[in-house]
Amino acid sequence: MCAARSRPRGPGHGRTRPLLALLGVLAAVPSRASAADAEPAGAAEPGGDPPSSDRPAGPPDGRAFALGVEGTILTTPPLRTRVVYVDPRFVGRSTALGGLGVFGRYRPLSFIGFDANIRTGSMRLRARDNDTTISTDQVLADLGALLYLGRGKVSQFALSGGLGGQLQRVRYELDSGLRGRQSFGAFTIRVGAEAEFLVNRVAFVLSFRTYGVVTPRKNARSQGALFEQRSGEDTYAPVATFQTYLAGSAGIAYRF
Repeated sequence: MCAARSRPRGPGHGRTRPLLALLGVLAAVPSRASAADAEPAGAAEPGGDPPSSDRPAGPPDGRAFALGVEGTILTTPPLRTRVVYVDPRFVGRSTALGGLGVFGRYRPLSFIGFDANIRTGSMRLRARDNDTTISTDQVLADLGALLYLGRGKVSQFALSGGLGGQLQRVRYELDSGLRGRQSFGAFTIRVGAEAEFLVNRVAFVLSFRTYGVVTPRKNARSQGALFEQRSGEDTYAPVATFQTYLAGSAGIAYRF
């Protein structure tokens, strides 16, 4: 009876062994495929090129150009005109001009950029006891470079410097009815600090700059009845030869 029972068990075990071996092979194939997928795509092959992250970084998001507009406040020394008396007690040591500006920037690399700026400023002084007024308008234009020292994903901070020029016109309207105007130019040097906050294709721009202004006073062009009987220093530009301006601005730019 014992021998008869043991005979059918032998063939059953023989059929099970090939089935277990087949299941082991099928289980090994997916594990090898998943291991190959887990390898990083940017890993360099032995002796191949380094990953792209090691190469010099370009502009943020690949957008190197920006065009924008801004509001500007320009602080300047007061006018030193000789044809109209201006009481320094009511003007102070500085005057503030408000205006607008346009600018363009080109940033070929993440740490350096170039910009072009045109800014305007206007101011009007009026006598307290009559209708005598003095109004002035300025246009500042310069080219510069920016060195980006802080380069975050959103915030960008840079130091800037540049060279440019200024055109200024002063108009006089006296209560007596006499009129006159003076036009003159100047050479400018500027240094400053810039901040950019990047939001997709839009950048919010803040800047604080100091301008050194050199004016050839004798080259002023004086016109009008107010200057017909005047000569010498009365016709010079009503500003100092060497001046310092402070400018602050806030603007918005489109990046492409």
